[in-house]
Amino acid sequence: MFKDKIAIVTGGTGALGRVIVNHFAAQGMKVYAPVRSMPEFMKVFEQTDETEFRGLPKRYGLPCDAANEADVNEFCDNVVKQEKRIDYLVNTVGGYHPKRNVIDTDRELIEKQLLLNFYTTFFFAKHTLTYFKMSNFGRVVSIGAKPAVETTAGKFAYSFSKMGVVNLMQTLAAEHKDDNITFNTIIPSVIDTPANRESMQNQDFSKWVTPREISEKCLFLCSDEGKSMNGEIIKMYGECK
Repeated sequence: MFKDKIAIVTGGTGALGRVIVNHFAAQGMKVYAPVRSMPEFMKVFEQTDETEFRGLPKRYGLPCDAANEADVNEFCDNVVKQEKRIDYLVNTVGGYHPKRNVIDTDRELIEKQLLLNFYTTFFFAKHTLTYFKMSNFGRVVSIGAKPAVETTAGKFAYSFSKMGVVNLMQTLAAEHKDDNITFNTIIPSVIDTPANRESMQNQDFSKWVTPREISEKCLFLCSDEGKSMNGEIIKMYGECK
């Protein structure tokens, strides 16, 4: 089903992104990741601890600042020049900020969160869409966050930026419902990553959702079985209700 399909995974060297890149490549896809540092890309995918993926081909990094629209446009153009099409896009780029109540929140923080969480997704969705429409096929999965759908004190800037991602996916789903292109958002609770374990050492890690579980859901949403899901908000909270 997935052999030689073309996928873009943003944030592909991150704790979640690298699992998705490896998982998709293991299905036979060619996976492209935008990266600021090629040495970082090579280090991540040549020295991965996931033994089953050692030496796995079909993973490619191309220089790109995901927060720069011109870079994103060029990145997508280069993938298509090489592969003639794009089939899937998974947006994992993002980041949060320490707790800060609204009274202490400034414009700079909001703009930084919008650039990191919303605009990176917006740019890639916009510029892959051109090619999806040309082939009348495409699957887009974006990673949201629990604060995007549940009000969280001290996280307004983060929540606001991730709410934009959810709305973007649902708007695109409505605009392209007849084009065989789907747009869905996965809402994880706490993802089991080394950084989260370090910052929340007293938590029960076994209750967190794993990158592999999220990757499996992304794969399903790209599959023929998942084609009827469009504009959906898929909550993956594990046992962290």
